[in-house]
Amino acid sequence: MMLEGKIIVITGSVRGFGFHTAQACLAAGATVIITGRTQESLEAARTRLASPERVAGFLLDVRYEDQVHSLAAQIVEQFGRFDVWINNAGYSSAAGMILDMNPHEALEMFLTNDLGTMYGTQAAMHHFLSRKAGTLVNIYGNGSFLRPATPVALYGATKAWLTSFTRSLAKENAGSGVKILGFSPGMMTTDMLTRPRVVGEAAQAQLKNLPFVLRLLSQPPEIPARKLVQLLASQRREFVEYQMFKPWTPLLGLLRVAWQALTHTGKAPAITLQNEPAYRFEPKS
Repeated sequence: MMLEGKIIVITGSVRGFGFHTAQACLAAGATVIITGRTQESLEAARTRLASPERVAGFLLDVRYEDQVHSLAAQIVEQFGRFDVWINNAGYSSAAGMILDMNPHEALEMFLTNDLGTMYGTQAAMHHFLSRKAGTLVNIYGNGSFLRPATPVALYGATKAWLTSFTRSLAKENAGSGVKILGFSPGMMTTDMLTRPRVVGEAAQAQLKNLPFVLRLLSQPPEIPARKLVQLLASQRREFVEYQMFKPWTPLLGLLRVAWQALTHTGKAPAITLQNEPAYRFEPKS
């Protein structure tokens, strides 16, 4: 029970990686605060979690600063404190070349992935700094380490922003007693990758091999979720960045696929591409 007695807040946790992180935290003994944007999704997630007596659900849209700070205040009022805040809420709106994407999709992703993280960071850090204790987790992604993120370049740009933000935050709060963790879960078989919107012909052509790529490089979200729990339990340094994707990950993936082909086991994930035409600006008459 590595996290027994800890109170952990996870934004965007009714599905995907956030939900599996909630499961892993519960298995490690924590009390978990999950958030979602609808009451129905919250109730469904709470029902699926193994220990509902240690789960509380709150409505939250991280794009709204007042909602984020209100959530932090409600948790402190109800539980007395929180020990870990995980800024997980985020998404990739679509795959597409930069010139084919609607700029407003970039704005919407920035509001959630970046400003939402900033709101959560400020709400959590003010609580942590007053106690000189606590752990803030920001979830990195494709683009966080300044490698090209095509065909999800706009999403990658939000994650590059997030990495710079997190590193600056860690430097500004060195010696405060608060731990900061930048965690990159790698490629995961969640809806964001298995049911993507694809904008424009160039991206559609590039994603023809997506099933093989996912089979080669992706993993179930349970695996990085369990690793995140291990890091939360063992982190001693003030600032840590951790990547699930390693230089040897592609080689191990090739060996796994080769073994599956030899033994007639395993299969590529089911992929549903939702194709859309490229965006083109049209001036208003």
